[in-house]
Amino acid sequence: MTSIGFIPRKRLRWIPVSERLAHEYCYFLHDACVGMLGEYEKAQAHFVRFDFVSKTESAHFEEVAQAEDAVAGLRAIGRLEEARRVALNSITMAMVSDCMHHVFEALHCMEKRKFVVALNLLRKPLLDSLVFLSWMLGDEEDFYRVFAEQSPMGLTGKAVGNRRAEILALALSKTEVEDTISAEWLDAVLFDSANQSGLYWLLQRAVHLITAQRIELRTEPENFNFIFKPHTDDDVYIGVYDALPGVLLYLSHVVAKLFQCMQPWDDGARDAFTVRSIYGFHLVRRDDMGLEIQRKLSELSKHMICDACGTPARPTYHNVGRILLNESFRCASCRRVTPFPFAWLF
Repeated sequence: MTSIGFIPRKRLRWIPVSERLAHEYCYFLHDACVGMLGEYEKAQAHFVRFDFVSKTESAHFEEVAQAEDAVAGLRAIGRLEEARRVALNSITMAMVSDCMHHVFEALHCMEKRKFVVALNLLRKPLLDSLVFLSWMLGDEEDFYRVFAEQSPMGLTGKAVGNRRAEILALALSKTEVEDTISAEWLDAVLFDSANQSGLYWLLQRAVHLITAQRIELRTEPENFNFIFKPHTDDDVYIGVYDALPGVLLYLSHVVAKLFQCMQPWDDGARDAFTVRSIYGFHLVRRDDMGLEIQRKLSELSKHMICDACGTPARPTYHNVGRILLNESFRCASCRRVTPFPFAWLF
């Protein structure tokens, strides 16, 4: 069974062979975001620390905070910058957590061929959470102003809809994947209802039994969306994994940058994540850059020897993916898996 070993091989048996690397790559990006979240929570990096100027200020803060919340307490004592930072940090931590819960369960449902359930789970993080996280990264001041002064009406899909392309472009310009994917591609994949090779068409039809308002989404006569579709069909998998790796690559880098706004990363960890995530994307796409990456890692693999039988590593396509994403390689002779700490290079 074709696998890079990032998840147990038996879980891939229902995933089309052509999409297995993309599926495992999506898990890699998910796990990277969850790892960041866990480290920042453990380090309490999202906490905002300051000293009260007097006991009176401290008492006033405690009184308001107990009656309402900490943000209201900070505003009451005039600590507007601290209130803003607390709100933004809290939104980031909670929204990333919620987002990754949905992505994980969606990927797990894809493994069971419950693709309609998976698409329902993906709709919220990809069409809603991704936009707000992008807005916070691209224009923090504007997002906080709307959140504080115009919520909830200023945050509805209708209110934000005309600004999505601008929001995505601003956020993308602040990430390391600006030259890997384009804002136009993201907008078309996520929000263009006429783009049947994008995700929006799939997500909307999966959520609703009947779609009639937009002609490009309209349910066929005498039909319900996805109700009669055989679970054995592979076309949904091909459609999802044509777009999802790029969308999650973007989302993971937005998350990484938002966390870095709280506390800078170690340079080595930052570089390792950047290289592994971008190289992995090109491997999944099998584009010209992916072929060049495979060639470079093939050169590296010549210096890797199996601990069990002494056979040099064979640089197959999936072994290269295994080296990059799972930090190991499988011996072509004895089939033993040997660890290789690729991220340590950084």
